[in-house]
Amino acid sequence: MKLKLVCAALTGALVLASCETTGGYGGGYGPPRTQLSQCMRNALIGAGVGAVLGATQGPRENRVENAAIGAAVVGAGTYGVCRLLTAREQQRVENAYYQSLNSGQPVNDSWQSDQGQQRSLRVSQPAPAPGYGAECRRVNATVSDPQYGEQQLPAETFCRTPSGSWVPA
Repeated sequence: MKLKLVCAALTGALVLASCETTGGYGGGYGPPRTQLSQCMRNALIGAGVGAVLGATQGPRENRVENAAIGAAVVGAGTYGVCRLLTAREQQRVENAYYQSLNSGQPVNDSWQSDQGQQRSLRVSQPAPAPGYGAECRRVNATVSDPQYGEQQLPAETFCRTPSGSWVPA
């Protein structure tokens, strides 16, 4: 019964997460969105994946506990990045992605957070994105914060449109 309850809760979370309109190509509304801007959805999906992996590990009688631990570890790790950056700071990171893509160079930035802490950002030099085509590039970013240390953000893949602009893949 416990396993059915956990599965139902996780299924509900995944259904709610899938309701988010991602925009861009494929019939969504608004501009395409990056992995960073979909952070909460990714945390819920991560928790679901962690629960499934946890449930498959260890003895049969501990599956519910293992599922809960897996959901907590993977979901909390992803959610930690969501909590670290405000919406304004996420936009700042995404602007740095585009700056890196347009220049072909790495980008470094620093600012004072809304809570008054100094933060810094490193966006990698764009690299080819295998499996996406010749006009696509992948960038990685790391945010440093004195309280949370270095946080690796999700890698982002962008493709150049015929008009020359970059859109998330």
